[in-house]
Amino acid sequence: MTDPSVTSERYERRELLQPGAVETWSGLDRTLNRPVTIRRSAADSEIGHRLRLQAKALARVEHHGLLHILDTYDEVEHFAIVTEQLPSKLLVDELTAPNGDIKRLAASEAVRIVIAVTEALAVLHGSGFAHGGVDADYIGWRAEVGWVILNGPPTDDAVTIPATRRADLMSVAVLAHRLIAGAAPQRRPDGTWELDPAVPDVVAPVLARAISASDPWPDVPSMLLALRSVVDDLPHADDDRTDRRSVWQAERHWLAPVGVLVAAAATLVGIALIIEQPEDADQPAAQAVATIVPSVDPSVESRPVVTVAPTGSPAATTTTPQPTVPVPTTVPLRRVPVPLESITDFDPAGDDRVEHPERLIFINNGDPTTGWSTARYSTRNFGGLKDGVGLIIVLAPDGPPRVDRLAIDSPTVGWSIEVYVSTERNRTLIDWGSPVTAAADITGSTTLELPAAEAAALLVWITDLGDELPSGGHRVTVSRIEVSTTSGAPEAPTGTDAVTP
Repeated sequence: MTDPSVTSERYERRELLQPGAVETWSGLDRTLNRPVTIRRSAADSEIGHRLRLQAKALARVEHHGLLHILDTYDEVEHFAIVTEQLPSKLLVDELTAPNGDIKRLAASEAVRIVIAVTEALAVLHGSGFAHGGVDADYIGWRAEVGWVILNGPPTDDAVTIPATRRADLMSVAVLAHRLIAGAAPQRRPDGTWELDPAVPDVVAPVLARAISASDPWPDVPSMLLALRSVVDDLPHADDDRTDRRSVWQAERHWLAPVGVLVAAAATLVGIALIIEQPEDADQPAAQAVATIVPSVDPSVESRPVVTVAPTGSPAATTTTPQPTVPVPTTVPLRRVPVPLESITDFDPAGDDRVEHPERLIFINNGDPTTGWSTARYSTRNFGGLKDGVGLIIVLAPDGPPRVDRLAIDSPTVGWSIEVYVSTERNRTLIDWGSPVTAAADITGSTTLELPAAEAAALLVWITDLGDELPSGGHRVTVSRIEVSTTSGAPEAPTGTDAVTP
């Protein structure tokens, strides 16, 4: 069904996707020439008034697992909200084989999908809203962000009154059971639920408590923590394995054989030097040859280590004093992560001075598909509203006092940062002084060398949000932050061993 009418100067409704008290249409944003989804309801109805009130509040809710409200507008007799285009790939499609049979997902894959959905619900609940019940029919896949809930407030919640958090918990459990067992759990005559034997033992208690009438989970974050605690105990399907190595770890993989080749070459050089020594018995003293042998341990940086090998004939007496030659002590150089005390968001120009603090827990959680993210802005320079936003990294007081490297994992393309270092925990940008390093037009992850200095805190200040997202807007996502230092380096000749020929 197509509506040929021009519905607004900017937005055009094209095809009715779902009728009802809140209609769902495919549409076009003429200004940006991009597809959108338009949902509308009668403006003078109770649902329409509720839709308008919720849309204003939900416009500030940001999570990659929720459809973002881009705009609202009034038609002649309707109020409409504009969201991102609905993904074409649905989770329900993954549960149906070509011949129509019901498919089951590996438990590890199913739990990871449910975790992604539950994370989005946790953000929604934290903003004061309930969803009303998630279902595989209304969960879609978007390549750049993962699984996205396609319905919910301010649409379903405007129709289902009231939507409750308790219903959300139960729906998550039913969804997980359906993904693993192929169907919803069965209710016994006494009102309790029976889980399918296909549900793994470590997962069953989590789901049972979510649908329990007597002792349910107190809230979505509690269930989310329980799901995260069991996912690593599940066997992984062959297609469910993700290479989560950092760029540096990947480099170490091929640096190991290179180190072996360098070591072999250096050893041959040392042997050649030994052979070239004169074998004259009249030599006054035994000679010492210093052979440089790089470390071949891939976890150790390729820095030379000096060893000493005696050559020549037995020592003879001499009256000529020989100089003392200092040789550094054999100490391998290792890259040591610096423990972090906290990571906090930093938005000094924002109305509330914070930038998605609820997503900070997704930094360094071991899952590269999640992460902290900035709000979504209309342009890569924050819509002209501010100079930037950032993350303050406070180092643990009992860690190494000096730092010299910062590694950041991110899926964002084309973003830029400045890095500040301080011996104090400052809260205003001017107190941080000048940046010690910067990186522009970053494609994903980056590793920055820092001037070796004492530090109590670092500020990663994002100055450019990067390329536009396929769904529209600009934002930066950070999944991992590691601060490290070099350990074991000789400091000066005063700490050397003297070798006297």
